[in-house]
Formats: sequence, C-alpha cells, structure tokens
Amino acid sequence: MTTISPAAPAVRTATSPQRTLPRSALFIASVLALDGLCHAVWATGLTWPASDEHHLSLAVLGFATSFGPGVVLPLAALLWTAAGLVVARGWLGRDHRFGWLWQLATLAVTIGVATRAAFGVVWAVVGFGAMPTVFAWINALAYTPLCMVMAVCGWRLLGAGRAGRRVWGRAVAAVVPALLVCGTLTAAYGFPPKTQPYDPQRALGAVESRYVETPVARFHYLKEGSGTPVVLLSPGASWVNSWLPQLEALKATHTVYVVDLPGQGFTSLKDHDFAFTLDGMTGAVDSFLDAVGVKSAALAGNSWSGGWATAYAQRHPERVSSLMLLAPTVLDEPDPTSWEMLKLPVVGRALTNLTVGSRSMTESAVRALFVHRERAAPELVDGFWAAGTRPDNVRSMYELEAGLDWSVTERALPRTTQPTLVIWGRQDTVVPVAQARELGVRLPQAQVHVLDQCGHALTLDCPDQVDALMTGFLRARQQ
Repeated sequence: MTTISPAAPAVRTATSPQRTLPRSALFIASVLALDGLCHAVWATGLTWPASDEHHLSLAVLGFATSFGPGVVLPLAALLWTAAGLVVARGWLGRDHRFGWLWQLATLAVTIGVATRAAFGVVWAVVGFGAMPTVFAWINALAYTPLCMVMAVCGWRLLGAGRAGRRVWGRAVAAVVPALLVCGTLTAAYGFPPKTQPYDPQRALGAVESRYVETPVARFHYLKEGSGTPVVLLSPGASWVNSWLPQLEALKATHTVYVVDLPGQGFTSLKDHDFAFTLDGMTGAVDSFLDAVGVKSAALAGNSWSGGWATAYAQRHPERVSSLMLLAPTVLDEPDPTSWEMLKLPVVGRALTNLTVGSRSMTESAVRALFVHRERAAPELVDGFWAAGTRPDNVRSMYELEAGLDWSVTERALPRTTQPTLVIWGRQDTVVPVAQARELGVRLPQAQVHVLDQCGHALTLDCPDQVDALMTGFLRARQQ
C-alpha cells in the first residue's frame, strides 16, 4: 500500500525588499547634479556657452552678478547635496530614521523649482520687456518648462510613503510658491509708495527753486551766478540739492544751472510716452537747454547723470564744451547685485516699491554712499526720500536700471573729444574705482583724480575737494 505524504511546506528565506529608485527622484537628482557640474565648470573660469562672465550671468539669471569661484562653488556643492538627498528620499524612503531629512530637502527643492516656474510664467505673460533676449527665450522655452516638470516630480515624490503624512508636504509645496508669487505681484502693483509731502525750497534756503515748461516735462532747476554756462545734472535717484556746494563754488564765475531730469527730484513728466532710456534722457537734456536758452555749456553729472552727460556730449558735441564726470556709469559693467535685480520684470518693481516706501531703507541706502556718514543728516535723507516717492521717480528707478544701455556709451568713448574731468572716490561702493583708470585710457582728453576717504556721493561727501577740482578745471578752460 502506497502512502502519499502531504507536500512539505516551502522553506521561506528572509530576503531584503528589493528597492528601486523612482523615476521622479532620478529626474530631479539628474537635473540638480548636471546644474552643479555646470557651476563647477564655471568656477574654473570657463564661461561656455557664453562669451564672458557678464553675458553668462545675463543668460542664466537675467541680470549681471559675479560668477567667480567664491560664488559658484558653494552653489555647486549645494546642488549636489540636494541631488543626493533627493536620491535618498527615493531610494530609502521616508520611514528611514533620517527620512525626515531627505523629505525636508525634497520639499525645499520642490518649493524652489515651483516658485521659479511660477515666476517664469509671470515673466512670459508680462512680456520680455527689458530682460536680456537670450534669457527671455531660454526662460520661456527651457527654464520654466523644466522647473514645471521638476515641481510635478517633487510633488509626486513627497506623497510617496505613509498616506497619513503625504498631504502636508504636498500642501506646503503647492501653497508656498503661490504665496511668494502673489506677494511679489501685490508688492509690485497693489501698494505703490505713498508720495511724501515736501517743500524743496525748505532745503534750498536762499537759492530759489525755478520751473520751466517743455513738451517733455516741467523741469525743476536752479540758476545762480553769471558768466559762461555750466549745467549740473542731478545724480540718479537724487535731486538738485546734491549740487548745492558746487553751485556756491562756481556761481562767482559762471552761470550755473542745476536741473532734475525726468524721473529725478521734483521735475514732473508731461510726455506720457517718455522712455527711461539713454535716448530719452539725452533728449530731455536737449529739451531743457533749449527751454532755458543755453546753446553750449560745460556739462557735469554724478553716477547715472555722469553717464547721461557723456551720452549727450557724444550725440551733441557742439553743445558741450567740456565734461565733468563724478563716478559716472558709462562703462558696460554690472551694477551692484541689489540694483541689477531691478531689471527683472515684476520683481524689480516690487523691490523698488518696498525700498522707496521705507524711510529707514532709504536712509540706509543714502548713508552707504558716504564715507563721512555724519554728512548724511536726517534733513538730507528726508529730501531724498520725498523725491524718491514721487510716482514718476519710482517708475524711473527700475525702468532706468533695465533700459540704460551703457555699451553704446562705452563704444563711443574714443570719439568723445571734449576736455573731461573725471573724479572718483576711492571708497566708492556703487561704481568700482577701477573704472576711473579705464576712463582715463579711453577718453582722449581726460584728467583723472581719485579722492581718498570719499564715497559715491562725491558732491556731498567730499565737497571741498570736488569744488577745488571743478573750479580749477573750468578756470583752465577759460585761459
């Protein structure tokens, strides 16, 4: 008799669960690692695919800033670390004892790329505007779509794992970018700075405020003295008060005009189609000179207005007998990053509104222009702040930063043949003093003076030295 025994139970061996890396984690980590590699390559000094660091920055960010090793190497390390944490999130999961770490890192990455995607959509809808053309197209065709895909992948990865917790990461990843973009739009368009009441005559004392009507603007200006004309253009984001020491020094031998151009000081725009560009600003100089009957003059400017004076002399050499340029922005070089960011649509407008609307931030910005901080008195700050809150002036800050093409002025420097006085503060924190030497080389008839213990606001920070140089320069022209 055959006995049939029941089949022996299968022997089960303990095996580790097979792990696979989700495609979402692989995609995010690959993009981050590749981005980190690009930053590491740029740290070597290579700027491929751009021709130089300046144009690389414009293509990658939309504004100019440093791409030196001290900046890009930490970013490369950060990107590689983020890529590793995203891989850990996908491979080991959130139940690992360090799962909270890579879950948090994945959340941060998702918020970051979702925010960038949202701003990219806003910039594409607003239009290319003054953004560099290369950046505008790359933003629309590459950066924004890529960030959208990464945000979706991150959102899916955050939800993988225990269902009870997945909703929080996803909710934060969706809400925070929306809040950031909506907050920026609100700051840009919802709450313009309140115009501060101010009587410019109070600060000018015995010097009389004057106004002249033109089709372009109702120009606010000062006029003192007699003799050959000298025209002083108010520094950018400032007003005629900045030139009072030089007005006093020059009026004994010259008819001195100090004028607020459109978007500056207490001049009011009348031309609603006025463009804050080099063409617009030089056209405004021409309009003012015609209105006050000045056929030819010595022309001076500080910072932006030094650039406008140079551009005007290049376009109308017959109307400019000589130039006096104080730390002028005439070279096609990056501004400080805080100014460069004003070039970004919406973001620049929001940053301007927040800065201009705050007296404390205005005071901080003004004081940073001085070495002798005690000369940035409260009443001086009040004038800067009040002028800056005027609607045309608010708009001019971000539109001028985006619209002034200094490459045109730089290329024409060898053909700028007027005798030129260049003055710079060695401690200038806005326009690097190294540019003084460059102008001395490129301008055919330039004499350059660098003043120690002087900042960017030369006319007020070091008035005695500036007065002496300007009066001496003009005296030599008359001999």
